[in-house]
Amino acid sequence: MATEYAVGSDGLVALPTGYNAALNSWSATVSRTTHVTTAYGASVHNRRASGVVDITGSAGGLVKYWDGAGGTGSEGGFAPIKHGSGATTLDDRAGGTITLTVATGCTIAFGAVFSSYAFGVTQDGDSTVTFNFEMNDADGPDVAWDESA
Repeated sequence: MATEYAVGSDGLVALPTGYNAALNSWSATVSRTTHVTTAYGASVHNRRASGVVDITGSAGGLVKYWDGAGGTGSEGGFAPIKHGSGATTLDDRAGGTITLTVATGCTIAFGAVFSSYAFGVTQDGDSTVTFNFEMNDADGPDVAWDESA
């Protein structure tokens, strides 16, 4: 079987309910804290132990909104940030599950909270949003890497 390479257009991000955007990029850093366990009198150098897994990252793309005209939609139904009905307060501190897809069958899913949102609008028509997230998952991420998919 020939080697296949995941290309950017194979990727996907699934945000928790209530968060919306036409996403076209994501990045994530999976890290693990380490602890030096070398003690005085040890005959080894820099002995370390692994700690907790953490994931931080961002997903970005284009802002979506409902123009209020016919068809399907509702106030807040396409809003990038989950908020109270008819309100401007951000009411969801719990976040939800984010699924990052590298290619078909290759995903990383985890509970996350959003640490910040960045909006950008340019004169030439770009209207972007970036969601910055941090893992909030007691048992770590669920990783699927099925290369036969």
